Amino acid sequence: MLALITTNLSKGFNDFVNEAERKQLAYLKSRIISFYQENGSWQALKGNEQLWKEMLRAKSDDDQSTTKSSPDILETENSLVALSHLLQTRKRLSLYDLNKQVIFGKPVMADNPYSEVIKIDEKTIGWLSLVPSELAEGSPGNLFLAQQYKSYYVIALAVISLAFITAWFFSRHLVAPISSLIEGTYTLIRGNYRIRIEKRTHDELALLSDNVNVLAETLDKNQNNRFKWMSDVSHELKTPLTVLRGQLIAIQDGVFVADEKRIQLFVDQIDSLSNIVNDLYQLSITDVGGLSYKKEQLNPIQILVQVADSFATKFEQKQLAVDCSRLAPLLTDKKSLVLADKDRIRQLFINLLENTYRYTDSPGGINISAEIIEQDLTVQIQDSAPSVASEIQEKLFDRFYRVEQSRNRGYGGSGLGLALCKQIVDAHQGTINTSDSSLGGLSINIILPLHRSYPQ
Repeated sequence: MLALITTNLSKGFNDFVNEAERKQLAYLKSRIISFYQENGSWQALKGNEQLWKEMLRAKSDDDQSTTKSSPDILETENSLVALSHLLQTRKRLSLYDLNKQVIFGKPVMADNPYSEVIKIDEKTIGWLSLVPSELAEGSPGNLFLAQQYKSYYVIALAVISLAFITAWFFSRHLVAPISSLIEGTYTLIRGNYRIRIEKRTHDELALLSDNVNVLAETLDKNQNNRFKWMSDVSHELKTPLTVLRGQLIAIQDGVFVADEKRIQLFVDQIDSLSNIVNDLYQLSITDVGGLSYKKEQLNPIQILVQVADSFATKFEQKQLAVDCSRLAPLLTDKKSLVLADKDRIRQLFINLLENTYRYTDSPGGINISAEIIEQDLTVQIQDSAPSVASEIQEKLFDRFYRVEQSRNRGYGGSGLGLALCKQIVDAHQGTINTSDSSLGGLSINIILPLHRSYPQ
């Protein structure tokens, strides 16, 4: 770029100087012709350096007062003469006679790169020659260009230095957060999910740092949940296995007799293990999307009534009064249809009623109701005491979570039932939550979207 600038400057400046000097030559030719017409020869000019200098100078005020030239022409003539002095054109001019014999200047006319013939009435009277400024050694024009080149080189060096320093600072600004991100990701790869990357900028790299921090936080949370999950699973499996092992060793040592009561205890513990394993399997396949859903248009209230009827004997034995009267209007209502999997909906209601059966004190009551609110079907299962504190109700859908105070594991169950219920409801684009029951216990609220194409 610098070479292009200097080349363009040199060409433009030399073209300007050559054009100006040629105009100067044309002006001098007119004065030389006037001198020759007045004297009839070159004889008076030969050897007369003072006269030659006078011819090359601008006109004096007296000369200008007597000339008939316009002010613009006089100004142009003086400008050309002034430029001639600046470029020292006189030192590069040569005058020759008709025979190309030198009058003033270089002895040999051929030594001048540029020459113009001087004529009067188409008759040649001499030659005026010039060495162009760019070809003259030590000319002011060349010195001017050299100074300009030097200035350009200094400016270019300063610009390059400034660009280098700016690039260095910019690279530091850019590389530092990138290095921090690389180090942070390497730390994540090594399994340390507690690393957090400090934001050093306010651009896209800062956004990337935030995303990496969110990823690290998510991985850390998932790791903690996995550890807790494994701990809970091992604990849940350990309890029935410990009971079984203790009972079998006692029988082996002759402490207990393997009677019908003892065998039933074994069957109950094995059933408990089977339920835990089955719930774990159900949760695992829903986590990876392996649980298939064959959805069809159905009325979930009909399934709920069937499940409630199947629990009637158990509820009666525990002295739990069940009220399903508010379900009757929706049993045959065609607007109660939803798009759902029949088996999964049945599993949902079985888990909920089993949970209610286990965690409701005897004697007590259960109120099952449903209603259509706008475009949703809302099902509510309320039970009597004991209740659950409001601040921990949202944790009831966590895996293996139990309320240790009033609803402890003495009631049985794996603590996975409500977690599985939530996944089933989520798979049907619904919601499930809890609230305080009007009966003094817990209310489980399910909202399922109605099927939009029900008959009118």
